[in-house]
Amino acid sequence: MRLVVVVLLVVALSATPAAAQDPGTGTTTTTLAGLPAPDIIPRPNTDSAPTEAGDRGGALQLGLLGLVAVAIAGGVVVLVRQSRRARADESS
Repeated sequence: MRLVVVVLLVVALSATPAAAQDPGTGTTTTTLAGLPAPDIIPRPNTDSAPTEAGDRGGALQLGLLGLVAVAIAGGVVVLVRQSRRARADESS
């Protein structure tokens, strides 16, 4: 019974906004002015080489990559050691 009520309520609420709109009045059109082509991600080898440490591909980014890799590797080493110790404690 509840399912029927919920379904009818959803159908009624979803149909109401479509019936309330009148497409004949107040219709406006929008045109886009000359927008530049999307270039969020530059193509490979089209950018300049890094000149400062903070530039893309510079020393700071490479250092951060190394730091993240070392942190992940350290976490894996700790997990492996703990699992080996736990297995050794169980078998003794």
